Amino acid sequence: METKDPMSRAGTPQRDLAARADFAASFAALRAAVWREKPLIHCLTHPITMNDSANVVLALGASPNMASHPDEVVEAVRGADALAVNLGNITDERMEAMERAGGAAREKGIPVLLDAVGVGFSTLRRRFAAHFIEAYRPAIVKGNASELRILCGLASHGRGVDAGPADAVGTAQLEDMAALLQKHAVQWRTVLLLTGATDLIVSPARTAFVRNGTPVLARLTGTGCMAGAMAATWLAVGTPWEAAVLACVTMGMAGWMAEQAAGKGPDGRVPMGAFHMALLDALSTLSDETLASGMEITVR
Repeated sequence: METKDPMSRAGTPQRDLAARADFAASFAALRAAVWREKPLIHCLTHPITMNDSANVVLALGASPNMASHPDEVVEAVRGADALAVNLGNITDERMEAMERAGGAAREKGIPVLLDAVGVGFSTLRRRFAAHFIEAYRPAIVKGNASELRILCGLASHGRGVDAGPADAVGTAQLEDMAALLQKHAVQWRTVLLLTGATDLIVSPARTAFVRNGTPVLARLTGTGCMAGAMAATWLAVGTPWEAAVLACVTMGMAGWMAEQAAGKGPDGRVPMGAFHMALLDALSTLSDETLASGMEITVR
């Protein structure tokens, strides 16, 4: 994600201004619907980011449920409005819970988000993700460049759960990557959400390029998982496309605001404890007006 003032509008094409106006209206409606309806979001995630994911769902006005025992997860999903499945820090017990939760979500007809954390380095996760997509047809499949490359059958150079530098999607590669992802969005009947310096949100019919954000987000563990929890929250009340784009814009803008609020230490680096707290503050207080004036979206 780029570091810049999100309020800058110099040289913006008229078509993008029109698209932003449409997004601003739909985003405001989604955000209001969550506060009004308070959907229950069942998050099958991992202990590294469980607390942050739950707090993000709460900050948006929804209710989180983090239950992960295989013998209770079906009952939990039956009461939920959306399911978020995150493959980070995977365990046998959580894999079994995800399998049962996916079946319960399909039976109830609620939307599912799959965050394919770590599929770029682990055969276990890669096989499970491929099975989950085929069996439960998640409405959104999320990952970084390395994770989505390997799901799409390409060479991947991830470093642990992080995208490898060789897989980074630069400006020159954005259109090619979007075209590749669109083929799989059609095949899997889903929206693909790729996080990076520029976030790509690709449906079978269109692509959004979101340029809000700051590189500091990559220095705090779990920001990608938090974005997935946000997308699942808005997925409960809106379309997969709207939910995914709104999550990227919101995380990017909140990250930029948090960086400004946290300031810099004597060495010129952002203090990460202050940034962490400021990020949750920004997510909790971000207004419709700030979103509308600061979003950096291009649609193809």
